[in-house]
Amino acid sequence: MRPSPVGEELVKNLNNIGIPAWHFALFDFYPSFSSISLSKKINELYKSNIILVFSKQAVYYTNIYLINNNLTWPTGPRYYAIGKKTAFLLYKTIKKKLFFLKTKKIVKVY
Repeated sequence: MRPSPVGEELVKNLNNIGIPAWHFALFDFYPSFSSISLSKKINELYKSNIILVFSKQAVYYTNIYLINNNLTWPTGPRYYAIGKKTAFLLYKTIKKKLFFLKTKKIVKVY
């Protein structure tokens, strides 16, 4: 489920420890060169009360866009990150308190 290249890395590591795995990413991340990009939604970003971040790639590409357009991350909203690594990258990028789930819920499927 993870996009490239981290999805392939996970599959390689699983196969190396004897767990058969295959990579079938449902989505990939690339910078947008479309006229229908973040530029059309940037005002909504600054009006938000809450910003949910689901991936490191979202932080990375949004940050590039903001830097290239002499913009900064909004300071008003509360930030929530899904995953510890995403939260860490977001914190390093925006230097603002954010919230993330600290415990993992492990679900076994039989």
